[in-house]
Amino acid sequence: MQKERKKTLVDRLCRLSAFLLLTILSQTVFAQSLFIKNNAPYYLNILQPDFEQFDFYNGKKFNITFCTQYSNIMAYSFIDNPQLDKDIAFDMETFSLTAKIETRLTAYSSVYVEIPFIYHWKGMFDSLIENYHDFVGFNNGGRELVRNNQFVYRIGKIDKTTSSAGIGDITVGYNIYKVRDITNFRFNVSVFCKLPVASVSDGLSSGSFDFGFGVNGQNNFNNFQFFYGLGYINYGNPDKKYVNRLDESGYLYFGLSYKIKENLKAITQLYLQSSPYDTGFDRMDDYMAMFALGIQYKDYQISFTEDVFTYTAPDITVTFSRKIRF
Repeated sequence: MQKERKKTLVDRLCRLSAFLLLTILSQTVFAQSLFIKNNAPYYLNILQPDFEQFDFYNGKKFNITFCTQYSNIMAYSFIDNPQLDKDIAFDMETFSLTAKIETRLTAYSSVYVEIPFIYHWKGMFDSLIENYHDFVGFNNGGRELVRNNQFVYRIGKIDKTTSSAGIGDITVGYNIYKVRDITNFRFNVSVFCKLPVASVSDGLSSGSFDFGFGVNGQNNFNNFQFFYGLGYINYGNPDKKYVNRLDESGYLYFGLSYKIKENLKAITQLYLQSSPYDTGFDRMDDYMAMFALGIQYKDYQISFTEDVFTYTAPDITVTFSRKIRF
């Protein structure tokens, strides 16, 4: 049964490609990248890039974005890697509220700060997720082997069975835009870092000063937009009592949007990242993939995110964001 659960990399990539193609065709792929973070606790406490990079072509001085996310997470090392000396387990639902404040410095640059509030708890939707997986034909990943709606957070010296909440680490960033605005192409470079101000023992921080940089582009084709980017993240010097290894990773993302009406756009987006972990737990050491479908109406966004064929992101994440400009 263990071998049946494991898929070769080639098989998983083929399934991912088929899934993306089917989704694109069935959704009439539909403006800007979605504001989404990985709510899985072992990624939420490290630096994550911000894909919204081009919004200061709107002529305003300030942008304030409020992003709420709700996720369901389940991963137990005993299911895939029972030989580990110290098992790892994540079983929870997570609510996060992120406030991003960005201000224009010049016509071609801006700075921003992100402040997250994080709440991990036992939740109530495990059975709903199982029914959803059964309906769409996805593997439940061992959910049938554990009790529903329990809270478990176990890795390193963290061993919590009660909920945790608090302010997460603060991220600051700097964006440089290309000098001239050509209507059908936008380009920028971003640098960003994470300040370790949150609690490590509660699983809200890695305890390290992280930094990264990225290159982002966007092409416009009448009603369609194609956006993409790639970058690098270094995770500084994390507290080794709470993580097995955490050094660096690379990431890339791409997506498409389609203008349905003047103020209404549909968006599909894929984010991939190499794992910075080396724990012996396959689900955690694998690359990370998040596939999202979303709708943007004026300055409102709502999206649904799946972990596709990896287990390093939540099973599902529902995101709602609102942007205020002035």
